[in-house]
Amino acid sequence: MRPERRDRPPIHFEGRAARESDLARRVATLCVLLLVPAATACRTEDGYSIAVVSDSADVRIIESKSDAWSEGQHWRLADEPTLDIGVLEGEAPYQLFEVVGARRLTDGRIVIANAGSFELRFYEPNGTHVVSAGREGGGPGEFTGMMSLDVLSGDSLLVFDWRSQRVTYFDSSGTLARTIQLQFLPGMGGFPMIVAPFDNGSLLVGVRTYFDSGEYERGLSRDDIVYLRSNSEGILIDTLAVRPGGEMHFISEGSGRILGDRPFGRYPQHAVYRDGFFYGSGDRFEIDYYRSDGQLRRSLRRAQTNMKVTAADVEGYTRRQIENAQNERQRQINERLLADDPFPETFPAYRDFVVDAEGNLWVAVYRRPGDDLPRWTVFDPDGQMLGEVSTPERFTIHQIGSDFVLGHWQDDLDVEHVLLFELVKE
Repeated sequence: MRPERRDRPPIHFEGRAARESDLARRVATLCVLLLVPAATACRTEDGYSIAVVSDSADVRIIESKSDAWSEGQHWRLADEPTLDIGVLEGEAPYQLFEVVGARRLTDGRIVIANAGSFELRFYEPNGTHVVSAGREGGGPGEFTGMMSLDVLSGDSLLVFDWRSQRVTYFDSSGTLARTIQLQFLPGMGGFPMIVAPFDNGSLLVGVRTYFDSGEYERGLSRDDIVYLRSNSEGILIDTLAVRPGGEMHFISEGSGRILGDRPFGRYPQHAVYRDGFFYGSGDRFEIDYYRSDGQLRRSLRRAQTNMKVTAADVEGYTRRQIENAQNERQRQINERLLADDPFPETFPAYRDFVVDAEGNLWVAVYRRPGDDLPRWTVFDPDGQMLGEVSTPERFTIHQIGSDFVLGHWQDDLDVEHVLLFELVKE
């Protein structure tokens, strides 16, 4: 029997990679653009503009207009996974429930953060379960709301628990190393929605702030996300940036109010890379890179417009919200929200970020409802758009190595699996 699904954190995200020869030729035709301070247009051999790079107040702006991969050159996932962990019926360690993270260690072992059982589960490279660590509770090495898993140098592990606002460190064998409590600015009034390590061991902490309940009685509003840096002990070091957060919608309910997601709303995306982090608001295809001192260094842009939201999109979304209500009260709330909900004119530009082992940024393309094929636009470490990679339906990426992609997938019976695919570079 599968355990009862527990409530998840109140976060609204859709929601925490043989190119050398041809790419080198094409980059050579790009006029060595990355060192040119003035705006520079660069062209391929056929004269088609690929990217424009400029500097503005020490911020490098890279706008890509087409793929750097040539025809016949691309990356893809192998047709079948080389490893599949997850069963409908069988021993408990192979029954996965609410996977929130998966990582491959340097020796090939797989670690899975299984939030449904509050455990870290360790598997041999062939998928054989070895040991589990953690359980439900408030003590050291225990969890109440596992949210993310990261691997540090030496294959030590970091687990963020959103309910307790704690970070727990384990060694590569699953032995508890230490637990730290996160510190926040007094009166911030938010909660942590991301904790990820920089290369130097300090932590990026994203705190989503909420509105003053007296300010908004009805309508569309957008909160802020405050990016902080904490040291390895959880002590606040600095505020790095304050950027737009998620779009929400309010309606009055007596003396209170009801809060809901904005349909097709904009929500921030982020990913740590070395000593900084990528941030995107989703308003347009623009992604900023901040250093861990809060300085904006790069802005990646793709020359495209967001997809239009059609009447069919609105009708389909409205129908699903009513049909999927769990009870009559929820149905009534959904109807009230939708009756007054301001649908946007366009969809967001993207829906997720992942940085691979080589420093390439993978950006998940926002998909129109009914489009079930995940597609990722890949940018190299200098910000040039390389091309697009597709992944299987219902597959969520957790880690991208130089030659593999690891993630979790739900089959037609909603059974969760962690799959490892070879990343083929042609």
